Amino acid sequence: MEDGTQETDKSKVENSSVEQDTSEQSLEEMSSEALEQLQNVTKKEYDLNPSEELQKKLSEISIVINDKKIAEAILEKPEEQPAVEQQAPEQPATEEPKEEMQSHLFALRTTGGQEKVVLNLLQNRVKSQNINIQSVLLVDNLKGYVVLEAVDVNQAFMAIQGVRHIRGQLRGELEFKDIEGYLIKKSTVSELAVDKIVEIIGGPFKGMKATITRVDHEKEEATVILLDAPYQLPVTVDANYLKLINT
Repeated sequence: MEDGTQETDKSKVENSSVEQDTSEQSLEEMSSEALEQLQNVTKKEYDLNPSEELQKKLSEISIVINDKKIAEAILEKPEEQPAVEQQAPEQPATEEPKEEMQSHLFALRTTGGQEKVVLNLLQNRVKSQNINIQSVLLVDNLKGYVVLEAVDVNQAFMAIQGVRHIRGQLRGELEFKDIEGYLIKKSTVSELAVDKIVEIIGGPFKGMKATITRVDHEKEEATVILLDAPYQLPVTVDANYLKLINT
């Protein structure tokens, strides 16, 4: 009995000494060590004499202790440096060699005067049946024929099978050089020269012959003197209206 009384008295003495040390300080101002000491003393006091006031005080002390631990941990934690990513040197992109797709050119013989009809029929079939045909060409100076361009020979056969007014096909394949002259129009002015005799094939003087006296390559026109006129009449004509006459 004396031991319990002595322990109680000792606790009261410790509690009174702690309260005297902290009476002038708020919980936030106390050090972590002082807070833990106050917490232990308050726990002992609560065990001997439980009350709502002591329970509330213990809760406040615990909150402050946790806040201080978090703050100390943040201060002690070294500041993280942003990681610097090391980028590997860029490797030059290597392009794989592309395989050239070789087109095949076929000359399709048509019924006379039906070239445009065949052209339209082929275009409609290619579009509606999604046939892999690169182009269908109608060459002005290649009468009675339509040129078909395809990468796959089988696709070309599918495109022309059963089309009206197609009468056959030239044996073998065309080469591009065979139709290049029809597709790429050369400037007529490059063939003209002074003193050459030409025939005018367009404009108000169509059908008349003339002699060239001057050629303007920039404007693509030529000044000529009409040979069929009763007197010398120089006129300027578009070079595309002039056709050389071989003499």
